[in-house]
Amino acid sequence: MINIFRDGYDSELNLFHGREYVKHDEVVVKEKIVFGKPYKYVEPSQKGQWAFGGTILFTSNGCFPEFNDPLKLHDRDMNQEVHHAEHTT
Repeated sequence: MINIFRDGYDSELNLFHGREYVKHDEVVVKEKIVFGKPYKYVEPSQKGQWAFGGTILFTSNGCFPEFNDPLKLHDRDMNQEVHHAEHTT
């Protein structure tokens, strides 16, 4: 299991809302270049439009060395955010 860290904030717009961990097959590590430097992050393995929602993944489990350093979890569902914003304005 890979631990989820939240700093006191857990939005219902986050796919893994209310959970303390994710399974390895529920997420995928991705990397892109941002301002000329590599940026490593995690997204849910299911298709969607994801953004960073304030959640970090980490573990000290040697089975998942890619998560031994904290990684930002992009699990904020942008489709739900648009829908949510339409109903709150």
